[in-house]
Amino acid sequence: MNIYRTMYHAPKPEGIEKRKAYIIGGGIAGLATATFLADDAKMPGENITIFEKLPDVGGSMDGTKHDFGYQCRGERELEPYMECLWYLCSKAPSLENVGRTVLDDIVDFNKDEAIHSECRALVNRGHIYSEIHNFKLSKQDMANIQRLLTTPEEEIEDVSIEEFFGKDSTFFESNVWLAFHSMLAFKPYHSAIEAKRYFLRFSNLGPRIDYLEGIIHTKYNEYDAIIKPIKVWLENKGICIVTDCSITDLDLDGACNTVLSLHARHGGSETIMTVSPEDFVFVTNGSMSQNSRYGDNNTVAVTDRSTEDRGVFTLWEMLAKKHEKFGHPEKFISDIERSKWMSFFPTIKGYLQFIEKLEELTGSKAGTGGIITIKDSGWDMSIILHHKPFYPDQAPDEEIFWGYGLFGENVGDYIKKPMCECTGNEIMTELLYHLNLLDMKDDLLAHTYISTCMMPYITSQFMPRKISDRPRNVPEGCTNLGFIGQYVEVPGDVVFTVETSVRTALEAVYKLAKLDKDIIEVYPLNYDTRLTIQRLKKFAGISGSVTEDDLPKISPLDLLKIKKKIVNFINSIPPYHHMYTGRDQSVPEKKSVLNPQFPIDK
Repeated sequence: MNIYRTMYHAPKPEGIEKRKAYIIGGGIAGLATATFLADDAKMPGENITIFEKLPDVGGSMDGTKHDFGYQCRGERELEPYMECLWYLCSKAPSLENVGRTVLDDIVDFNKDEAIHSECRALVNRGHIYSEIHNFKLSKQDMANIQRLLTTPEEEIEDVSIEEFFGKDSTFFESNVWLAFHSMLAFKPYHSAIEAKRYFLRFSNLGPRIDYLEGIIHTKYNEYDAIIKPIKVWLENKGICIVTDCSITDLDLDGACNTVLSLHARHGGSETIMTVSPEDFVFVTNGSMSQNSRYGDNNTVAVTDRSTEDRGVFTLWEMLAKKHEKFGHPEKFISDIERSKWMSFFPTIKGYLQFIEKLEELTGSKAGTGGIITIKDSGWDMSIILHHKPFYPDQAPDEEIFWGYGLFGENVGDYIKKPMCECTGNEIMTELLYHLNLLDMKDDLLAHTYISTCMMPYITSQFMPRKISDRPRNVPEGCTNLGFIGQYVEVPGDVVFTVETSVRTALEAVYKLAKLDKDIIEVYPLNYDTRLTIQRLKKFAGISGSVTEDDLPKISPLDLLKIKKKIVNFINSIPPYHHMYTGRDQSVPEKKSVLNPQFPIDK
């Protein structure tokens, strides 16, 4: 983050106090949009309205308590270079520590509760998979990764990872893939473009990703740690949050550049709200947790395949029919079998022995061990033990953890049916089998409430696509319409992260409000030579210094081909950002802009 450019307070855009902003979707993207409007663009809080279909804001970053236990659908993996997210968190005051911010709370917590795993994966019913640290790849797999990283995205549109590597590639049996896909929820049939972006964007995690060092977590669940403080802060600024309200359509001008009105459904009634051309409309055009359905100990979480009302996805579909520049939602939401998976969230009350046993077996205190993947699980199960308290009101005798099955359509190894057809008790039994702790089953189940959740669109943003299938945050020609969230095209950045939602909010606000302030760049880690060398050494199985023996033998016949690859690689690296501080950023691109009258010395 460039402090000079980022922490600068830009002048208030002319006429901002007379404009209004309508934000569709109350997830982290919507809350971030309201924050940047009110704090960076100085729009009065009372001019900003957030519309949320659910009873509360937060979207996929949920965390609630029910009569029998807690409920949480997902797990966020945060890292230090999510610059837009931490910029947002630096603004919101802490709810617990006067004079501190949400960012301060998170940094303080991770200093004392840093993640370091020595039980990243299990195999053979409770054995630590020691080979997880061996990231050495075959020459062919190394070549394929380098080819992926240097291939222009336009050449791998609509291409899956397995199509790029080859369906029978040994890459999918490697520890690189084990760590990569289980942590990030990638499947072989997902987008090669997204995989490439992840390899580049998170290259800083590569050297020690098998230890999960660099992953950041929060003191409480992300709703209580991030969403709630931002919500309270926004409400104190006068921002209006309307819940149980759906925006079902937008009326646009003939060129589909300007929003004229919003169609709303609230409290059983339909209304149309007029929008001035000077106002702003920000649309969350998709939700990964849309149509989530829950189960429990004795109830299966059903898969909702209905297409009548898919919330903001349905709104996006309507907009896409109006103009090509709004993208193609069907590329992401038409194949539920390839975008769904199931999570489970047990609350264990009055039986501390289970988590204590896992702390002993893994060597990590709950909360500090990160994700644990069961390598030989038919369901591809992973779990994360949470520290206590993970909820502010969590009782001393309550323990919780989160888990999911990436391939829940497969038959289990002990429970002989697909995970998607199982109750919470059956899922917990399958887990205990793999942990070699079936002797605890009866006592554990008697003390556990298990919330299960089937999410049909949880990895829909990973589906193979063209670059144009997602809209830009301010599509070409649009004057008062911006898109925010996970289904917006941001060159160089990845989806399925909190950072994406916050970045799209920041970019849309700055562009529409014409704020005279630089947008935070996507952190260019992939151009750091130090990280590139570390990654190459790890994939080549080299520890210590590189020697001449480690270098590949080069045939003179291949020199021309190698030269071409080097030239393509060098030319793929963008120029360093301009250091010129003036408003006219075209100056550094010109040889001369002045007209000096001194004669030039030849």
